[in-house]
Amino acid sequence: MLVVVLDSLFESLDVEREVAARYGAQVVRLEDDPSLLASADVVAHVRTRVDEALIATLSSCRVIARFGTGLDTVDLDAAARAGIAVVGVRDYCIPELTAHTLGLAFALVRRLRRLDGLDGGWDDVVRTVPLPGVRTAAVVGLGSIGRAVAAALVAMGVEVLAVSRTTSLPLDDALAAADLVLLHLALTPETAGLVDDGRLEVMRPGAILVDTARLGLLDEAAVAGALESGRLGGLGLDARLAPDSPLVRFRGDPRVLVTPHVGWYSEASARVLRERTIADALERALHPRPQEASVT
Repeated sequence: MLVVVLDSLFESLDVEREVAARYGAQVVRLEDDPSLLASADVVAHVRTRVDEALIATLSSCRVIARFGTGLDTVDLDAAARAGIAVVGVRDYCIPELTAHTLGLAFALVRRLRRLDGLDGGWDDVVRTVPLPGVRTAAVVGLGSIGRAVAAALVAMGVEVLAVSRTTSLPLDDALAAADLVLLHLALTPETAGLVDDGRLEVMRPGAILVDTARLGLLDEAAVAGALESGRLGGLGLDARLAPDSPLVRFRGDPRVLVTPHVGWYSEASARVLRERTIADALERALHPRPQEASVT
């Protein structure tokens, strides 16, 4: 079998080739020989848009695999029509992303950037930097990361309001009651721009918003407006901002922390991701079954 890697975060494909060899499969980069795309049994990618036009060229493909969890890079309807399974990797970075989410959240809650380097007694400091604390958090999305974050917050004594497709609590009710809002949703047509002007207006004034899932869950202009007005008390993102994003102007603002989509990463989690992407894809190619729903 042939695995064609459309793009990768890593200079070497040694890990991928090591796994593929166990299945008697070969791994090549698309850039090394574009003519092999038509004969690929599996295509793997990170950022490439696997749209209907690209899918139409995959005449031998059985599986489209993503080095990651979310499948918003793939036209799932076009893949289904072509009879191609689409797979991502679940649960490979729970400790890393949970820690990263909580790190962003509580750096903002405790206003660490403003406190860094301040002198004086605690009473002098807090007159300059009020610390209202957090008693209630809304966790929106209860996949593996959302559940881990919620469990950690409960262990800290924070009341957690959980919102998912299986809970009965309406999103707006949770937003209105929370000091801290954490987003852990897949990006779909239904969730794109979920946090817009209306939702920001519902949120408790001064609440902190943390999104380590997908930037597309936010209406960036609306969030920028809420920061500008002071209605939003803080913003934590793990995402690469486009140069023209309205949020770029808040770089350096002590109320805002933006990390470059590294919450998933450690050396250990990266290796697990690479191994499982290839192994899971080849297992699906060898043992076809009805296509799974989107990974969340």
